[in-house]
Amino acid sequence: MQALGYSTNLHAAEGSDEIVEALTSFAGPAREQLGWDRLGIDLRLGAQAITDLRDPAALDRLRRAIDDHALSAHTLNGFPLGRFQAEVVKRDAYRPDWVDDERLAASESLLDLALALSDAPLVTISTVPGSYRPFGAEHNDAAEIASRFGRWAAAAARRQRDTGRTVVLCPEPEPWCFLETSWDVAWFWQGPLAEHGLAACADALDGDLLAARAALATHLGVCVDTCHLSLAFEDQAAAVARMRDAGARIAKCQVSAAPEVIRPHEDTEGVAELRALAEPRFLHQTAAQSVAGSLAKVEDLDQLDECLARLPDAHAVRSHFHIPLFREPSERGLSSTVLDSIAGLRACLAAGCDHVAVETYTWSVLEKRARDAFDGTVRELGFLRGVVDGLLAQGHR
Repeated sequence: MQALGYSTNLHAAEGSDEIVEALTSFAGPAREQLGWDRLGIDLRLGAQAITDLRDPAALDRLRRAIDDHALSAHTLNGFPLGRFQAEVVKRDAYRPDWVDDERLAASESLLDLALALSDAPLVTISTVPGSYRPFGAEHNDAAEIASRFGRWAAAAARRQRDTGRTVVLCPEPEPWCFLETSWDVAWFWQGPLAEHGLAACADALDGDLLAARAALATHLGVCVDTCHLSLAFEDQAAAVARMRDAGARIAKCQVSAAPEVIRPHEDTEGVAELRALAEPRFLHQTAAQSVAGSLAKVEDLDQLDECLARLPDAHAVRSHFHIPLFREPSERGLSSTVLDSIAGLRACLAAGCDHVAVETYTWSVLEKRARDAFDGTVRELGFLRGVVDGLLAQGHR
């Protein structure tokens, strides 16, 4: 199994030199404190880093930092291309989306960077799951999105012929996005991708349909974020099975938990704790579900009261606010979906996924007592190691 890792999107590091500094001052010492031979990094490279790394000297500095600190960049986070720790991010995390050629061009650059920054035979890149639905129909055009994924897969197939190594692009289903649930992924893989993605891929591979089918199967997969599946109130094992059955490769897993309040209409203290997490930087899509399965959804946590008013019999309410895995679940007060996350991780491991990372990027906006990103990340990685070792010993049961 590849080294367990953490996502570097928690660092306010956009340029390549800033990333090198973050790896030197944070990732390397974290590995040493953990006592691990190697630490995985889900290496976030945005637009500024992609530009910087066109300079061979900058690329060499980054690769040397990775190697010198015994890190492994076998997976990249290519989701946010803009400044992800800006004062306000919100919807900008999804821009540009996959109807924009800027996204395709940046992701093709990430293909080459993935091969340069790791020697692993299989490298993954997580990305925007098409687009964000509130951007409108023009930005959520299934044929356009599928066609660009197909063109990317063709580029990856050509690199595989040249290098013998495989890079997999992994759209990451997320609340309110074009791909949000496992049902969306199954529909997209069996419909638009099989039609428009295949046609675009074949066109880029000189009309070779067999090569195009192989390229889509090999170079496109899914990044399962367990927090995101919890926000959809999906059964995580069934969701992973549904995506696999539709032909989607489960190539990457980001293990993260969401805050939750059980029986919110009976727990004013828990609701108040959840409401207090509302903040101006990140988008925190929020959803409630009744015992019967009815859903109420709002776009951000500051609309929590509206969400609960629409579902007076809600059994639970959850928000897209990544919290540390080690936070204990509870029946009252602010709880955690960590048990749901472990179920998703178990399903991903059983599906053959061995690119696994924690993705708590919200340290800077957590409660003041929980803002120590270094100690928190080390603790979270240790927690993850214990869970993975336990699941492997049990055979993923």
